[in-house]
Amino acid sequence: MKTKIAFIGAGRMATIHAAALEKIEDTEMAGVFDILPEKSRIFAKRFGGKIYSGREEMLSDRSLNGIAICNYGHQHCETALAVMKSGFTRIFCEKPMVRQFGEIPLLLETAGKTGSRICVGHVRRYFREHEKMKEILDSGILGKIRFAKVHCCNAGYSREWGSYFSSYELSGGATLDMGVHYTDLLNWFFGEPSHVYAQAVMLEKTLPGEVKPADYFTGSLVYRNGVICGFDVSYQRYGMKADKVEIYGDNYTLVYDAGTLKMFRKNETVEYSMDRGDPHVEQMRAFVNMIRTGENCRCMLEDGLKCAEIALGMMEAEQKNHIYRF
Repeated sequence: MKTKIAFIGAGRMATIHAAALEKIEDTEMAGVFDILPEKSRIFAKRFGGKIYSGREEMLSDRSLNGIAICNYGHQHCETALAVMKSGFTRIFCEKPMVRQFGEIPLLLETAGKTGSRICVGHVRRYFREHEKMKEILDSGILGKIRFAKVHCCNAGYSREWGSYFSSYELSGGATLDMGVHYTDLLNWFFGEPSHVYAQAVMLEKTLPGEVKPADYFTGSLVYRNGVICGFDVSYQRYGMKADKVEIYGDNYTLVYDAGTLKMFRKNETVEYSMDRGDPHVEQMRAFVNMIRTGENCRCMLEDGLKCAEIALGMMEAEQKNHIYRF
């Protein structure tokens, strides 16, 4: 019997996840609902499945085994609450889980009451290079970890005013939309955060309307184990792209740089070569396995909320010019 999954939202990320599901044995994209009917039609034409007239119709369909939430980020909390309250307990939700601090306890309380389990779409935990980084960190070969650095620049940023991603109020800008990828990854590596501070240029909060959208933040995140992490994340129209994570230990420095992974110390370089695979397929495979066996995915609701809280804490720290403590 096939595992049947329906999608709320039929945009770019839904398309990526549905394409991944096609590669998983005995899995079916069973239906879709998007508030824009044409997007639902295009999605169903490509992947098959029923086009639901509304969210309520989908959530009343008991032939489904799981729901994938892939609408806009500021809609994730309300949508997840509705899905859980309808009786579905195996859910995938794209990141970020929340846009506001107050949404965090609502999700935790409802998940607890309904017995729901939510797999959150922090796909970097399924990158082969990041899996290897986790393995190396856990081995202790790097020695005592002193600090880490993140540098991310999404160059060629082409969105215009009026789009979701150019609205700080809706998307949270680069801090929440992009930075949350790295806060989750560092939580996976280093554990519980202690406090965070940030400075930023945040879309329409600081830019006049005639200036094209751009977004940048820099901050420091400190973990309870003493590891200090520096952040430098942006949406920028020009310049070079960057996707880099550096981890500095007493014995070695470990560097992920846009798909490459190397370990350094004086007069020694170790380069890791690996098949990158498809992390989106592995993430969806984990979600399907959670439906079938109950085994947790690598990033569950609590993990997704914690990394979102860090990003929201950075935003508050910038706005109020204080240190945000967890």
